[in-house]
Amino acid sequence: MKFKKYLDYFFFIGRNWNYALASFTVFHEIRGEQKYNLDTAYTNDLKEEEIVGSNKKSAFIYQPVNYYILEKAMKFLIEEKVEGGFVDFGCGYGRILVVAARNGFNPVKGVEFVPVFCNEARKNMQLIKSSLPQLSFEIFCGDATTYSVKSNENVFCFFNPFDERVMLPVVKNILRSLKEVPRKIYILYFNPSEIEIFLSAGFKEIFYHQKLKYLDVSILVHPGI
Repeated sequence: MKFKKYLDYFFFIGRNWNYALASFTVFHEIRGEQKYNLDTAYTNDLKEEEIVGSNKKSAFIYQPVNYYILEKAMKFLIEEKVEGGFVDFGCGYGRILVVAARNGFNPVKGVEFVPVFCNEARKNMQLIKSSLPQLSFEIFCGDATTYSVKSNENVFCFFNPFDERVMLPVVKNILRSLKEVPRKIYILYFNPSEIEIFLSAGFKEIFYHQKLKYLDVSILVHPGI
């Protein structure tokens, strides 16, 4: 069954992008799913899914971030000794949250507007709590624009989840929280198509890594001063 899943994923990436990327991606999918004991390698165009809110047209296809590029970003954060609350916008099945928790982030929170995905993310987070009993997590099932950023949250993650129409109010909410409680804030932005919004808001890129054409991540920081 899993072989068919990975084969389908391979051809999906190959048809839509290229087969070199498909081979690299599926290799790291198999490795990552085994390492973190997850089953999250799925895609979904969201057309048949019920959502919370009215921003379905602004959302992009659900596809989990590749483990290779995710671990590169986490390695940088660990080397920088970044700690604190971690929020993933468009968390899907919770892959990024699990990897963040395994790398020491606590609490972790997912923001997702597809109830079916929210349920899967909660299941995956409950599983990891057996090995990380001190972990605090929450899945906010709602529209990203309505999420209220908390003062203990300082790392925000995006895997190109939505377009400018949603990203702008999300960034404004982050900046509002920053103004209320000044602190250093980090942004992990995979496939950073709307990065100019962050740069215009005072964030500075401190790390960039790319592997092949479509696997890239930008890490930005706002000093909060």
